[in-house]
Amino acid sequence: MAVTLRSLCETASYLYGMRVIAGSGGMSNIVQWVHTVEDIEVSEFLHGGELIFTTGIANRNQDWLLPFVKNLIQKQVSGLVLNIGPYITGIPKEVIDYCNKLNFPLMDIPWKTRIVDISRDFCNRIILNEREEEDISQALRNIVFFPGDAEKYIPILECHNFDSDLNCCMVAVKAEMADGSPVSKAEDRIERLIHSYKKPWGGFKVDMINYYVLSGFNPEEIEHLVSDIQALQYNHLSIKQICISVGMTAGKLSELSKNYQITSRLFVVSQKKKISPSYYDKMGMKKILLAVDNIEVLKSFYAENLMKLKSYDNENGTDYMGFLRMYLEYDGSVQKVAEETFVHRNTINYQLAKVKKILGNDMKTLEDRLNLLLAFYIEMLI
Repeated sequence: MAVTLRSLCETASYLYGMRVIAGSGGMSNIVQWVHTVEDIEVSEFLHGGELIFTTGIANRNQDWLLPFVKNLIQKQVSGLVLNIGPYITGIPKEVIDYCNKLNFPLMDIPWKTRIVDISRDFCNRIILNEREEEDISQALRNIVFFPGDAEKYIPILECHNFDSDLNCCMVAVKAEMADGSPVSKAEDRIERLIHSYKKPWGGFKVDMINYYVLSGFNPEEIEHLVSDIQALQYNHLSIKQICISVGMTAGKLSELSKNYQITSRLFVVSQKKKISPSYYDKMGMKKILLAVDNIEVLKSFYAENLMKLKSYDNENGTDYMGFLRMYLEYDGSVQKVAEETFVHRNTINYQLAKVKKILGNDMKTLEDRLNLLLAFYIEMLI
């Protein structure tokens, strides 16, 4: 439930005389904190995500402003507020044009407005929002990991506009950065995208994977959001790769623990198969495996059907597992396997006979082949 510049500034016009001068397209920027910066050298200590106030007191002419703005944009701050008065008497057109071009929010306040008042107000609202985020995150965690106590925590979420009767979807996202940039920059962009839907949401992190819980999002909105998140890896050079899995889109808050199990298992499959995004609702019969509570049952089924062949490959340096997987995926067609591997049909039949002997399974029935195919699906989950 991130604080955006737009939400901070909703009442700032009549409380503090604030005006948006340029870069209105960036008002959805997330604000992490508020700082007053007068010297361009001080900007080296910024982390990104700050809203900057300045009076221009450290500068003697208007030529400083454009380099100052460029430096702040490079530091990925959320916006700049100019205190118009004796040190900043006007805003050069080139600065306004530059901010509009890059959608960098540029605002001003009159000299009579005390920066300490407006910054205190904004900081208090950021702190309050962080507390709300923590309450939501902790409630979601408790429902996921202590499902028997879900009834204790659902009311907390309802106090933050979650509706227990609406569909609740879980989305797992992990971003990998390319140039050593902090992953928080990618997470900020993701939160900004989610926030733009103006619907209740929250999240928590497990093993470097972010789990976002979306309340009241319809399937079309979820697909559009996921598509926009996935596109970040192509639109921003600092993001090397993003992996996404989407759990049940029609779950309820009371089913959040089950949804987490499904989403996290599906995420493992997404990483192994390098398929992103992946949707539980589109997994066909694999949905049954993802929803199995007892992972030991799946391990046992896998061992009964494929462990002999896997052990043989490990001991002899063969790849009959890969051969069998291809054979099953081509619906048991020797001809298709031969065409795909550029190997004669007789050789394929020989290999197939070898596999049948190792497994002790002649694969004559549909059930025989289905058991093996299910075992390969399980292999991705365990």
